[in-house]
Amino acid sequence: MILRQSGKIADGLYALGEPELPAFLLSGGKPILFDSGMSFVGPRYLSDIQKTLGNPGKLAYLFLTHSHFDHCGAAAFLKSRIGGLKVGASRMTAETFRKPNAIRLIQALNSPFLEGVEDSGDLVFTGLEVDILIEDGQEFQPEGGGPSFKTIFTPGHTRDSVSYYIPSLKALIPGEAVGVYDLNYIISPEFLSSYKEYMASLEKLAALDVDIIMMSHLFVLTGEDAKGYIRKTINRTKEFRQEILDGLDEFNGDRGAVKQKIFKKDYVDTQAILQPETAYLINLEAKIRAIAEGK
Repeated sequence: MILRQSGKIADGLYALGEPELPAFLLSGGKPILFDSGMSFVGPRYLSDIQKTLGNPGKLAYLFLTHSHFDHCGAAAFLKSRIGGLKVGASRMTAETFRKPNAIRLIQALNSPFLEGVEDSGDLVFTGLEVDILIEDGQEFQPEGGGPSFKTIFTPGHTRDSVSYYIPSLKALIPGEAVGVYDLNYIISPEFLSSYKEYMASLEKLAALDVDIIMMSHLFVLTGEDAKGYIRKTINRTKEFRQEILDGLDEFNGDRGAVKQKIFKKDYVDTQAILQPETAYLINLEAKIRAIAEGK
C-alpha cells in the first residue's frame, strides 16, 4: 500500500507534519523522532508531538538522516522548545552544523518559507549541537524500553547519509538514500555526492527484510509496495545514469544543456515534483556532475 497521510503507521510508529515534509515518531519508554523537515514546520511538529505523546517533553531523542535543509531545518527549534532533547547524527553531520557556510545555506533555502510567518525568529536555523555521534552498524536501545533500531551508513545521496532500521517492525527510515517518488509515482534517484556509493548503499538496503519504508517526502510504503521498492529504485537509478550519459554525448559534454533538458522534461512538463525549483536545480547539477566525473 502507498500512503500519503500523517498519523499512525503501525503500533508505536507515526508520521508527523504534512506528508511533503514528514518526521517520524517512534514511541515507547523514551520516544524518538527521526528527521525534522524545514524550519517553518517546527510548530506543526511540536503540535503533533503534543497530540501523540500528550506532552512534548516526553520526546527524548531526535535522530537525523543527513544535513540537508529539508531534513534538519526545525531541529534547533525543537531542541530549544523541548528541554533535555538529545540530537543524534553522524560525526560528519555534526561537523557540517558547525560550518558557517553550511549554516548560511540552510538558512537561505529555508528563508522563503518563513516569509509571512509570525514570530519566525526562533525558527531560523543558526546551527545545531549534536549530542550523540552515531557509528555505522550501531544498535540503539532506548532507555525505558521500546523498539530498538540499527544505524546504517548509506552515503551517495550525501556523504553523511544515514538510514535507520527498526527490526521489530521491519521498518526503514532511509532519508533520500532510496530516492523519492514524484506525484506520478516515478522514482527520482538522488545520488548527489556519488553514484557508486549510492548504488552500493541501495544494495545494502535491498538485503533488509522490510514491510514499511518511510520515505523522506510524500509517501509511506507498506507490504508489497515496500518489499519491491528498493529493487525498483536500483533499476531506475541505472536508467537515469544512462539518460545523463546520453545527454552528455548529445550536447558534447555541456552539463548546463543536459540540466536544462532534464529540468524541462521531469520538472516543468510533468509538474509532478514538489521540491522547490532552486533546490531541484542544485541537486540535478550535482547528479550530472557525479556521472560526468565518474564518482
